[in-house]
Amino acid sequence: MSKLSPNLKPFFAKMAQDLVALGEPKVATNRAEAKLEEDQRSEVTIRGFTFIQDEPKSVLGSGEGPTPTDFFMASVALCENVVFARNAALNDVSIGSLETVATGTWDMRGLFEAGGAEPSFSSVLVETRVKSDSPLAEVVNVARMTHRRCPVHATLRKATALTFRLVVNGTEAPL
Repeated sequence: MSKLSPNLKPFFAKMAQDLVALGEPKVATNRAEAKLEEDQRSEVTIRGFTFIQDEPKSVLGSGEGPTPTDFFMASVALCENVVFARNAALNDVSIGSLETVATGTWDMRGLFEAGGAEPSFSSVLVETRVKSDSPLAEVVNVARMTHRRCPVHATLRKATALTFRLVVNGTEAPL
């Protein structure tokens, strides 16, 4: 049983066709409004959804929410899932389960410019685990498309080293 609705393929096929036919850029804008509430805790609103951001107690936050870097890694993992699901639907690849873990490493000394360190992520590992009845080559093709088409991945690819790992039915597949 696939976790993908049969409605996804025709919807995104038409969307892709319409965007190609447009012949000019169709610009999307994402906007997040963050308001500092107290100390290091902020409230952020995105398209009517409200989230709390905070720092852990170990750095004098109240620990009431994820950190900005947590949200950043969440964006990487969530974009992988969304774009993977769309590409799978468009290519008739079944998804029994799809889980993505994004792990980024960075030097905290960069927060204070200590020792010449930069606060940027030095690497990001995106590990996607898929269960699928579809042929391995088709799942790998969908993963490759996803890594090219995801706006978060495309942005990061210009800025940091990205590593992608695909595990299909418990076995790592080369990308």
